[in-house]
Amino acid sequence: MKCINCGCELPEGARFCGNCGTPQPEHQQEEQQSGQQVQQRFCPHCGGANDADAVFCSICGKDMNGDGQPVVEETMSKKVPKKLIVGAVGVVAAVVVIGGVVKIVGGLGGSKSDSYITYVKDGYINQSDIEHYKKKPVEYQGRYGSTSDDGENYSAGVSYSKDGKYICYPTDVNYGDDGIEFRLNMQKVGKTEEPVKIDSSVTSYTILDNNKILYKKAGNDTLYINDKKGNKEKIASDVNYFYLDSDQKNIVWSESNGDGTINVCQQDVALKKEKKTLAKDVDSFYASSDLKYVVVQEQDTLYMVENFGEKQKIASGVEDVSYDGLDNGGIYYTKSSEETLSAEDVVEDDCADSDATIEEPDREDYKVEKIEKNDWTGKYEKVESVDEDAYDAAYEKYYDKENRDEIRDALEDYEISTPVEKLYYVKDGKETQVDATVAQMYYYTGDWKGIVYSRYNMDDVPKLKISEIDSASSIESDYYQMLSESAQTCVYTEKDKTVVLDENLATVWGVDADSKTGYGVKMQDSGSEDEDATYNLYSFSVDNNSDGKCKLISEDVAYYQELIKDGDVYYLKDTDSDGNGDLYCNDKNIDSDVKSGTLYTVPDSDNVLYAVDYNSSNNSATLKMYDGKKDKIIADDVYSYLPIDEKHIALLIDYSMKSYRGDLQYYLGKEELKSIDEDVSFIFGGKEIY
Repeated sequence: MKCINCGCELPEGARFCGNCGTPQPEHQQEEQQSGQQVQQRFCPHCGGANDADAVFCSICGKDMNGDGQPVVEETMSKKVPKKLIVGAVGVVAAVVVIGGVVKIVGGLGGSKSDSYITYVKDGYINQSDIEHYKKKPVEYQGRYGSTSDDGENYSAGVSYSKDGKYICYPTDVNYGDDGIEFRLNMQKVGKTEEPVKIDSSVTSYTILDNNKILYKKAGNDTLYINDKKGNKEKIASDVNYFYLDSDQKNIVWSESNGDGTINVCQQDVALKKEKKTLAKDVDSFYASSDLKYVVVQEQDTLYMVENFGEKQKIASGVEDVSYDGLDNGGIYYTKSSEETLSAEDVVEDDCADSDATIEEPDREDYKVEKIEKNDWTGKYEKVESVDEDAYDAAYEKYYDKENRDEIRDALEDYEISTPVEKLYYVKDGKETQVDATVAQMYYYTGDWKGIVYSRYNMDDVPKLKISEIDSASSIESDYYQMLSESAQTCVYTEKDKTVVLDENLATVWGVDADSKTGYGVKMQDSGSEDEDATYNLYSFSVDNNSDGKCKLISEDVAYYQELIKDGDVYYLKDTDSDGNGDLYCNDKNIDSDVKSGTLYTVPDSDNVLYAVDYNSSNNSATLKMYDGKKDKIIADDVYSYLPIDEKHIALLIDYSMKSYRGDLQYYLGKEELKSIDEDVSFIFGGKEIY
């Protein structure tokens, strides 16, 4: 196959051109299809929708498993989906793309790099300054390039130094055995001469505050630090994941042992001290943003390493773990109850007395005499026959009794395991049992230190009646169904208080930490659990004085939330099969024909962006902004966009799905847009509308 842009020969199935970087048609089609099935996870800080396995929010950039501090996680086992990377590497701040994790490490509005818009044109990385948009864009040397040979989407990102003086960018992007590889370059911002080559075969990197580069190379997965003058020092090899603390003084990483286990190590970034091994031969690890707390898991046992000291056992028999509160030294986890139920715990024999009187019917007992006319003689005669209807009815009762006897025989040694788990919270070495009949944890703690979860009300689960059981094989599933119907949604507050909500929610959308308010939906009684089901939206208090009462906000809402922001909840109603619907905020109608999944907060602003009149043929829509009182149109035919603030937004419009190019323009707070460049493939950090 040939590139649709430059005509270069490409491997069959390639999604990007290795010469010019242009996406190819097959890639675009597959991406649209896969994008319709993506599961979501919602940010506990801003409420924005993200991929189910996202670690950092693509909207506000905060760590969704912590308090939003600059943690870096590195792995080559996670692939970067294009819907993140075509605009997931923000250039409005120093951005790190580490093994599929996008993390903003510089604040918006705090440096000169906040005004740079970086994009790809004709296979080269270009940069425009939103503060001086009339100046000609800068084109950096070296082709970006991008190919794919295994059907997944990848990309490599651009980062700016904290002081805004340097740009790091990839060229010669390619895909080796372990995924993405590229040449990493560093250049003074705005300079067009040959850049400084940091290294080749780089798989991930980040610019430190001192302008040194921390990066990993393919091959042996070796982690290096480079001072941009060619002085590189090796930190470790066989590196899987790594975390950099918020002060950029220490780094914690895992090294593969080749047998599926890892060693967890620590060293100071300055490399003045010896490497320290925190744990050996464990299965996984997680760290707080300041690296004060490092948790490792070995099979079903958790250990805590505090301040790089010795590991201490937390708990064993662990099933599921939430690290949301780790920055405060706390962890939620569940353990299996390991309890079993016998027949007498589950089944009530409501037919025992009546079945004792039922015997197999005898046809002789159902013979009756009838007076019937003889067709031959024409005379009426006495005739003896069997009452088939009565006999059949009696035999049916006997058959049902026999079936129940088979069930009774099966129940003599009957045992089932309960699906319930016990929920615990541990901090400072103290383990507290939160609940003993947990069904599911909801990971919406974030800045709020409690947790919302679902539990089974075991006292409210009725026994199965043997008269209603079809067969012994259905008992377990029937019981589990009754168990699920007893579920309750609970709030565990910061003061170790459990509150049961008066509505059992189908899902919890999130918790607004400032207002101590949670949101969730419950399926309407008249609905069915399918794509046509409708839900009621409720709010509930999560503070220490919560009374468990749920407040109905709106009826007939879509299952997934759009945004929770500063005490406001945005959602859609009356959605169609394409996910378009009416947008509401706190039961106030904002707009119609709004595309689901397109709501984003504007940095340093109370405003919200969203898309209307979505056109699926070219993945474009009209971009609008809502300021809490009224909405206004930003631009039509928008394919992707990058908001700097409410008066500065980069837009890629009039995008062709055949040539994969569009016009780059700026919105500067007025209706008239400013043209910046043409034939642009994508904006780094841009949010695609699809």
